[in-house]
Amino acid sequence: MKPFAHLFIFLLAALLSTTTLATQPAYNKTNWVIDEFSFESSILADNKIDLRLKRNVMVWLPPSYADGKKAYPVIHYLHNSNWSSQQMAEQEQIQEAFARALDRGLIQEFIFVVGDFTTTHGNGTFFGNNEVGGRWEDHIVQELVPEIDKRYRTLPTKASRALSGDFLGGYGALRIAMHNPDVFSSVYALHPVGTGTGERVIHQGPNWELLNSAKSYQELGELGGYDHPFLLMAQAHLPNLAKPPFYVDWIIEIKDGQRVPNAKHVARLRNNFAFDRYMMGHVDKLRQLTAIGFDWGRHDPNFAHVEGNRKLAKSLRELGVPHIAEEYNGDMWSEKWIPDGRVENDMLPFFQRYLAFE
Repeated sequence: MKPFAHLFIFLLAALLSTTTLATQPAYNKTNWVIDEFSFESSILADNKIDLRLKRNVMVWLPPSYADGKKAYPVIHYLHNSNWSSQQMAEQEQIQEAFARALDRGLIQEFIFVVGDFTTTHGNGTFFGNNEVGGRWEDHIVQELVPEIDKRYRTLPTKASRALSGDFLGGYGALRIAMHNPDVFSSVYALHPVGTGTGERVIHQGPNWELLNSAKSYQELGELGGYDHPFLLMAQAHLPNLAKPPFYVDWIIEIKDGQRVPNAKHVARLRNNFAFDRYMMGHVDKLRQLTAIGFDWGRHDPNFAHVEGNRKLAKSLRELGVPHIAEEYNGDMWSEKWIPDGRVENDMLPFFQRYLAFE
């Protein structure tokens, strides 16, 4: 081989080596670390449903966190009922979605927090804030947020703190962010429910005879269908400390063997729970949020959820409240954590746009 050929091969090899090193990340972007801790809640002691005071929190730390130098914005996530922070930590597709978003430059590094919103009876909450179903909003704002800022290198300002969630957690995210624009700057809800009233009559579905007659949780047994969500809904938004054992008012009462709507309770539930109505008394606080986003799948078999989100988007537009709302081709569970899904392509870029990074 001629001498210049050796020189050419050497230079080409050096160039390829240099190019490869220059394009490799300084750390493995898939190396998210999930940290777990527990703490005792004093606020949740105010309840009538036997809530555990020990709360188990899962925290996703970004790849560069181990370097010990940077501080990060925080995305707090409210999980759905019949789910838990531990179950989310077992889902590898979550950190895979984060890794893909980082690799694609869709978001800078962040800390992701999933609190513990399980309950003793029913394993879920509609994120009320009372002495029956639990003071969940106070727990999140006054206990969980400060605990995270104390334990981790966060950017502890509202500009660097967001709230998110799915289904019931999406509802809770919208409601709590609206109440606390001094704590959270932005919110993104994945297929939230309870956002508005659909065309379906609100009290259809539950076994009202059982709900009205049961004298204990044992008598309720394993609730199915709409019994479970209406119990959680009532404990969150129709509490009544004078009515044990469930401490709620029911929108349907049984009189002489017949189902009779209680108009006062129906109005109270619609005004206190349906977000498109409830928000009317908090529009000034909604406007203080930097960004509001939500989406929903048009193929949810409970079409009232689709109608509710459409109504919420329309109401926000009529009120002149800036927001992002999108109906996608899927149901309430699909399209979220998958490659090119809602989290990767929509939620995380949304927070990249509106959160303050270091």
